[in-house]
Amino acid sequence: MMKATKQIIAYGLTQEDALAAQRSLANTTKCAMENITIITDPTIIYTLSGEDISLVGVKAHATDQSQWSQLMPLCRQMKAQNIKFQIIK
Repeated sequence: MMKATKQIIAYGLTQEDALAAQRSLANTTKCAMENITIITDPTIIYTLSGEDISLVGVKAHATDQSQWSQLMPLCRQMKAQNIKFQIIK
């Protein structure tokens, strides 16, 4: 059975970063903030698959998005699982 809507996740290492990611995703996706799940535990991200998730926003303090997507293990894992993600600076 297929889910009607896929989940949008805001991820950050701290609650503050995750909230910032949630605000950014709400603005870019025009989705209500309460519909975006906040996660601060990276192990949860590692269990996700692209079939369940529409987008993961990753709050990161980086100057180069492509560098982070290559070096950050979380981003490599999401690429391997075909999960769309956006690095939020």
